[in-house]
Amino acid sequence: MMKIMTAMYTMKRGGSYNRFVMMSDAFLEKGWEVYCLSLTPIRVQNAHFYNHVLLYPFRNKESLMAKLTVFFFFPIWSVWIGCRHKINLIVAFGLLYAFLLGFSKWLLRIPMVTFVRGNYSFALRMQNPSRLLLLLNKMIEFCGLLLSNEIITNNYGARNEILKTFRKARNADIRVLYNNIPPMPIQEKQDILQTRGKYGIPENAKVVVTAGVLNRGKNIGTLIKCIPKIGVKDIYVLIAGEGSTKDDLQYKNFVKELARKLDVANHVIFTGWLEKEELWNIYDASDLFVLPSLKEGMPNALLEALGSGLPCIASNIPGNRDILQYEELMFDPLDEKAIMEKIQLTFSDSKFFNKIQELCRERKRVFVFNWKDRMFQTVTTGFDGACQRA
Repeated sequence: MMKIMTAMYTMKRGGSYNRFVMMSDAFLEKGWEVYCLSLTPIRVQNAHFYNHVLLYPFRNKESLMAKLTVFFFFPIWSVWIGCRHKINLIVAFGLLYAFLLGFSKWLLRIPMVTFVRGNYSFALRMQNPSRLLLLLNKMIEFCGLLLSNEIITNNYGARNEILKTFRKARNADIRVLYNNIPPMPIQEKQDILQTRGKYGIPENAKVVVTAGVLNRGKNIGTLIKCIPKIGVKDIYVLIAGEGSTKDDLQYKNFVKELARKLDVANHVIFTGWLEKEELWNIYDASDLFVLPSLKEGMPNALLEALGSGLPCIASNIPGNRDILQYEELMFDPLDEKAIMEKIQLTFSDSKFFNKIQELCRERKRVFVFNWKDRMFQTVTTGFDGACQRA
């Protein structure tokens, strides 16, 4: 029986963590054994999933001490797990984990496949990093990539950045595996009216929805500024999602205050974090999905909005561009006027609305596939070559 070793510090809400569980499930469904190192329990119900939880005596698993414990102990611990269980393949779900598990890969001569989720640089996701911390992050990223036999990104922007980094360092085997659109149920009209009623939205109102982890990178403030200028009567904006850091909470408060200053607070609804079924209900009850992010990897929220049949527009940045491609469906995230005009056209010009709806249907078809099967095929195809090199 083939065995893989992976790691996840602790599970949080979000698309990346859902993909980690899907990745584990894919190997388990193919009869592989999965050995996962973590600081908190990983909820995967399968007899062949072995969760090795690091004994950490303190309650706060998000503290600096907890992170340093993971940083120093995971490399040594992974060697012991890899040697004891005769691991065949290491799968690192992120560059930090590639760095942490890289010692095992090197010492035990086990091939390693690394998934790069979202932006190439995880340093970019930090808020105001110091120069020293930024340098440390870059070193960790570089070492993680250098130690990997195979690298799998979920967008071409990340792939191109990695190729630039490794142009002279090595011939990196870098593949792209897009996220997919999961199977989604279709709601009846009565259910749609019920969803609108739940959030206090009139039946005939126009509803714009955006979703994701609520932080500065989502650029929600710019979307809020557009509302008074759109000129559409009875327009509501649903903001689905929640932040996870102190800075995220400060940004949410800033956006709420901005809505009050612009006198649109009654038409801006913060739903908080939603389970995917409730989010899909909101998509079905909305008229337009808008994602004005400043940076993205391969946003599941946008893919799921496409999957629900909702017309979508988003910022013209890597990740979003991989999904939408057409200029009609994208805008400059720093151009408030461009965002406002796209929303305005959608609600006032039936020809434009029909156009973006048809383009969205076309893009949807590209992303309807079995991600687990394709992921397994992508990893194991590269695994054969990695075994020969290791």
